[in-house]
Amino acid sequence: MLNRLSVLWTVTALVISMLPQLASMPFHLVPITLLPIVWRLMAEFRQWKPIPMILRVLATALAVGALVTTYGGLMGRRAAVSMLVLMLSLKLLETFRIRDARIVVSLSLFLCATQFLFSQGIPMIIYIIACLLSSLISFMYLQRCEAFSVLDEEPESDRKLLTELGFGASLMALALPIGITLFLLFPRWGSPLWGLPEDALDARSGLSDSMTPGSIQNLFMDDSPAFRAKFEGGVPRNSDLYWRGPVFWNFDGSTWEVSYLSRNLLADNKPDPEKAPFRYDVQMEPTEQRWLFALDYPALTPRRTKMTVDYQLIASRPVTRLLSYTMASDPGFQDSPVLRQTLLRAALALPEGFNPRTAAMMADWRKEAGSDSEIIRRALQHFNQQQFHYTLNPPLLSQHTVDEFLFDTKEGFCEHYASAFTVMMRMAGIPARVVTGYQGGFYNPIGSYLLVRQSDAHAWSEVWVRGSGWTRIDPTAAVAPERVQQGAVDSLEQRRYLLDFEWLRNARNTFDLFQRGWNNWVITFGADRQSRLFSIFGWEYLGPAKLVIAMIAILLITGAVIFLVAPMLLKFRSSRKPDPLLRLWGKFIKKLEKAGFVSHPSMGAMELAANAGGQLKYESDAIFRIAELYTLCRYSRDMGNEAELTELINCFEIRSAPGS
Repeated sequence: MLNRLSVLWTVTALVISMLPQLASMPFHLVPITLLPIVWRLMAEFRQWKPIPMILRVLATALAVGALVTTYGGLMGRRAAVSMLVLMLSLKLLETFRIRDARIVVSLSLFLCATQFLFSQGIPMIIYIIACLLSSLISFMYLQRCEAFSVLDEEPESDRKLLTELGFGASLMALALPIGITLFLLFPRWGSPLWGLPEDALDARSGLSDSMTPGSIQNLFMDDSPAFRAKFEGGVPRNSDLYWRGPVFWNFDGSTWEVSYLSRNLLADNKPDPEKAPFRYDVQMEPTEQRWLFALDYPALTPRRTKMTVDYQLIASRPVTRLLSYTMASDPGFQDSPVLRQTLLRAALALPEGFNPRTAAMMADWRKEAGSDSEIIRRALQHFNQQQFHYTLNPPLLSQHTVDEFLFDTKEGFCEHYASAFTVMMRMAGIPARVVTGYQGGFYNPIGSYLLVRQSDAHAWSEVWVRGSGWTRIDPTAAVAPERVQQGAVDSLEQRRYLLDFEWLRNARNTFDLFQRGWNNWVITFGADRQSRLFSIFGWEYLGPAKLVIAMIAILLITGAVIFLVAPMLLKFRSSRKPDPLLRLWGKFIKKLEKAGFVSHPSMGAMELAANAGGQLKYESDAIFRIAELYTLCRYSRDMGNEAELTELINCFEIRSAPGS
């Protein structure tokens, strides 16, 4: 049976391993998951008996039903891992034996490994260390519980928590060299052995294939990294940092969506990479979407990527892991000086019956204006001179979203201004489209790279002007120029949430240098870099066979070193003071040895007295009395007198035999 410490550490190991999953679970599944854990702890402290089998089966069925209903099935990483968390929690309902507890702790380690499917950042190091230490300590308590299971009661131990943590850390330290060797030298494939089906992916935060009022505004609260860019030469001005993403052509009155034509038609031409003024390397975080990001206008097409007619970079499959690519951009490139008729119609299309006030206003502007450029300028002046406000919390809009925004609320985020401006242009007969992506970024001077976060998400417009082609117009800059000059977060006066301090943001941005190094040296460490691992020694390329030979050799050397170091690292150190009885007995043995008697560690007290008394006959009575009293003090304290034993040993002296 399990003792209390074993149960507590088993539960601790499980809870630590499931913490990340609990944080991302739907709220109603959290109490369902925690309830079996709470019950098992109460059962331990109140001495409850196990729940009957029929009730455990019923609880499992209800819990699994709730999970399947929530996720719509078990496909997808999040649903599958949530299932594992739920099953481990329910397993505690029948965990009253050492075997069951070992299963829970072992699967807790597996659960810990599954979290790398969702995040591979530096904080995972702290998480994995906590999981390993708690599991190792749990295993130690379970082993101790099993070792003393034949006794009615486990002997008391004065080993403190820090002692147990130190022993667990020693075990991890012994395994670390082997783990590093396997990570560096175990032959890797150029691509994963398997892939996930697209419909099994659970969506990450980021830009999507549609835009409605509030969609980009929600990203403004998300400070997770989107990508990093390291430029050759100087970094462009902040006003030039428009990172192009999804381009929207279709509008149904409230939602903008990607056009089928724009997704499937390829660009007729692209900028000359040799003449592009900006060259840079991008390290893009997984998005589970197919867009890649580049400054206007991309001059290169990364591998397995196509460049569409509106200069979107679209990968052949969703980006589900860290992606690095080299890019060149030319902001002066002339995009479509001649516009195809199909695209012209798509860039002017509007749904009927929406935004009548805006349509009437634009009809008047069209009559009064002498050119398209004049209408564009007038629209920007309208945003600049009227009482429009750039705000994080704009009022909700209903059916006629553009009318309500332009004439009633006059408050919005970047998507409100981009959507309204694009609709205004189309109503005036000017081809226009909405572009989403990111604007700006934080420059890390230590690492010399630009960090772009999800909170830098932005939307702007592009209008087609005869003779000039597609031209970027950012109506948000007409209302809040500081948005483009300073960045999204710094342009707002209010804080986004309680701990949204500038110094904290700067510290987080600076710390990202370590995350970038982790990405470069750990996350993106693949077959190509592995083959060149020993290039500093003159070995430019190592094939799989040579890697295996090197790995075996290093493992043998490492194993030999660990064999020598392990006894010192794993030595148990007790805080207990030396036993006073043993100290007295040792003092007595030393006095016997001075008289020429040779003792052996295998001798018991009475056996030693018999041998010593036979050799030192004139002291045999005193020797037997000391041995007898020591035995009584050691094994029957009620009958022994430790004070008398101390006095006898202190007074014991070996006298010379008569006549010698």
